[in-house]
Amino acid sequence: MKFVFCEGKDDLAVIQGVAVSIGLNDLNIEFFSGKDNLTHFLKAARLRPEFSRNQVSAVGIVRDADEDGQAAFQSVRAAMLANGFNAPEKSGGVAAGEILTGVMIIGPNDGKGMIEDLCLKSVSNLPEFPCVEDYFRCVSQKRGRADFSAKAKVRAWLATQSDHDLRVGKAAEAGYWPWQSPAFEPLKVFLKKLANASEIKAV
Repeated sequence: MKFVFCEGKDDLAVIQGVAVSIGLNDLNIEFFSGKDNLTHFLKAARLRPEFSRNQVSAVGIVRDADEDGQAAFQSVRAAMLANGFNAPEKSGGVAAGEILTGVMIIGPNDGKGMIEDLCLKSVSNLPEFPCVEDYFRCVSQKRGRADFSAKAKVRAWLATQSDHDLRVGKAAEAGYWPWQSPAFEPLKVFLKKLANASEIKAV
């Protein structure tokens, strides 16, 4: 069995969409309900029958970088080591062992950001996307607010695509994100490493 553990339901939907787009249908993707719950989640996972029976060949952790990708990576790495898992030396890498383990930090904005930023990057080349940026620039000028979250920008872009109120995960399930975009390539490479656990040494 091969597992991918991620932060929340939206992350799960995006990762599932990416995996299916490249024919990886044997990855078990679950969410651990927020970065602060990872250590507890991994401790509980270790007690599952499939782990005690040595039926697990790969475990990957996917987490948002937020404001500091390196800090996010070190936090995930510490949680893995504290629960008896090997851990790689860098984001996107894997560590060999009885169970192949990997960590992927989602930081598409120079090591910062989150899954919403990744999805926005995947549609940034579409002709209507500059209109979204223009909208937030206009609001910023009128109201003096300097910064808007990726979540807000996702909602604005999705409003141009659908009358439904969609979160990034629901948008993934509905097929709004172009999985063929180069923005998703690092995640695809990471998932392939986990899927090919039996063939891979430490990277």
